[in-house]
Amino acid sequence: MKTKWVYKVESIRPPVFAKASTKREYITDVLNRRGLEGWELISAPTMVQAEFYFYFKRPF
Repeated sequence: MKTKWVYKVESIRPPVFAKASTKREYITDVLNRRGLEGWELISAPTMVQAEFYFYFKRPF
């Protein structure tokens, strides 16, 4: 039987005036939390007006 997937698009907006290292830590923390929830990152982020869009999937 083929695996069925659920997909999720999430926008992440790190603190605007934070240092680059703080922004990376913020995004890494969010991605790690999604991983613990069973989500797999399937696409590199797209940035639109300081907001990053990440695409995830997990088995249905």
